[in-house]
Amino acid sequence: MPPKKPLIYVLEDNLLMLDLICLHLQQGGYAARGYADAVEGGHAMLAEPPDLLVLDIGMPYLDGLALLEAMRTDAKTAGIPTIILTARTDAKAEQEAIEAGAARFLTKPLQHQMLLDAVAETLGERPQALPAG
Repeated sequence: MPPKKPLIYVLEDNLLMLDLICLHLQQGGYAARGYADAVEGGHAMLAEPPDLLVLDIGMPYLDGLALLEAMRTDAKTAGIPTIILTARTDAKAEQEAIEAGAARFLTKPLQHQMLLDAVAETLGERPQALPAG
């Protein structure tokens, strides 16, 4: 039986970006599930906590930082490592994300190898290059 792929949830309100991130993760050997807002993703995390979360900051209904802060107060989600992937490039956003409990802070535009390296490092794996082609 093949080893279980780590489960990664992606919370991103831009549907094209959401699909792209999930595709990159799947190409990297991960099981990825996408959610278009923090409320939907939050419910999914309570039902089945993922191994890792890739989270956008600017989302409707509940922003990513508010979700991250709420996650840290619930025993079921407090230990989920989180990578922030956002269009915000200001130092304040990065500081707020780290203070809220993010393991990593990445900015858009998305660079697939940088994402895969961050995911592998956050999960305690050795980063691997994408296959050529």
